[in-house]
Amino acid sequence: MPTIDILLAGMNVNTDQSNLGLATIALIRGRNNILVDVAHCGRRRLLASALASRGLTAEDIHMVVLTHAHWDHAQNVDMFPGARFLIHPAELEYSRSPRKGDWATPRYFAATLQGLNVQPVVEGTELEPGVKIIETQGHTRGHISVAVDTPDGVAVIAGDSFPDAGAVHRGSPYLIFWSKREAEASVRKIMRLSNVIYPGHDRPFRITSGGSTTYMEGVTAIKVMAGFEEEDMGVGVTIALEAIKQPFVHPEA
Repeated sequence: MPTIDILLAGMNVNTDQSNLGLATIALIRGRNNILVDVAHCGRRRLLASALASRGLTAEDIHMVVLTHAHWDHAQNVDMFPGARFLIHPAELEYSRSPRKGDWATPRYFAATLQGLNVQPVVEGTELEPGVKIIETQGHTRGHISVAVDTPDGVAVIAGDSFPDAGAVHRGSPYLIFWSKREAEASVRKIMRLSNVIYPGHDRPFRITSGGSTTYMEGVTAIKVMAGFEEEDMGVGVTIALEAIKQPFVHPEA
């Protein structure tokens, strides 16, 4: 029976200089090694190290599921030239001409897949026994998630259709680039299918019978470092109690 291993923890961390884009990168280990999302280039070395710590290299990855085309989830595709890349055809089509104002889908995305083994997947596509694709559009046009029959029951690796535990109570992701109605329907769909969710930018959690959420895995942390050539130049780090999630719904969504 397949199991799920978090290679890189997902977090929602922003600064006044950049959105860090720390997406969850999950590995499904069953008959195949299936990677769900590949992170952005700033996490490339961390991703390689996470694989190495498990006795794996990029060549050991058989399939890569791209939940969607956003830069923080899909930049490192070139790390896995021997893998099959699985993406919804509507997502690939949309990425070639994103809506004006869609700041998360780079227009060069489709070009990064040239020369790779890209295969379309849709609702119900079975990657191997116990691992199948579900369509979870709304955050983006062709967003997909992965339902996995684990030893503890069905779990959903949800990408940004279910970015954090807060989506349980909001009823939607906090960023919507395609359709608010479809995004809300996808949250309901995932919650009907499973109470164990691996979100795109949060720790895995379980939804209790009372509707509350309980995190399943350890605390995530981020260390901030900065350096300058001049010894007398310091750096200040300010930690402020303020909202870090800035909800965004595309005007056409």
